[in-house]
Amino acid sequence: MGHPAAPLVRAPDLGYHHQAHMPGQKILLVDGYNVVNRVPELRTSLDDGLQNARNRLALQVSTWSHEHPGVEPIIVFDGRFQLSGGREQRIAGVRCIFSLAAHGGDDELIRFVRDFKGRKPDITVVSDDNNVGNNCRAHGAVVQPAAFIMIRKSRTARAPRKGPGEGKGLDTKSKAAIDAELKKKFGL
Repeated sequence: MGHPAAPLVRAPDLGYHHQAHMPGQKILLVDGYNVVNRVPELRTSLDDGLQNARNRLALQVSTWSHEHPGVEPIIVFDGRFQLSGGREQRIAGVRCIFSLAAHGGDDELIRFVRDFKGRKPDITVVSDDNNVGNNCRAHGAVVQPAAFIMIRKSRTARAPRKGPGEGKGLDTKSKAAIDAELKKKFGL
């Protein structure tokens, strides 16, 4: 048997989401077509149509999400959901939501942040749209530029190489005793 799911509530125009925001859970809210059009690596995917662009963006967001555990990614696209195959879809494992109106994605993003029941700083909005950015920031969200999802998480720097005798499991007293014996043996 699975665990009981958290109670679901209807968020205005953004589908169902968990009422109880899990502590430490963060949300990455992506302004879909804005990001596709602003990031050169994604803009070229438009040549093969909107579905290809959505897929490419979702793959990039999925990659970003795997490098940043504890962040739930959501992409909001402008567009009439009846023409897109449904109000909400999962593409590459990423929750994608289509606005009710043809150009209502901006309003959906702002409304999501405004009506969010958890800590507002736990939401990072990714958009280069001034209206979206200014409004979401005014409601307490963190706003990042479109290129933010292209940034790879740097791997932790390798520890400097250890010198001879370091990291061999010897305690300080044993090292000192060995050093003293070698110095005596070699007359140092």
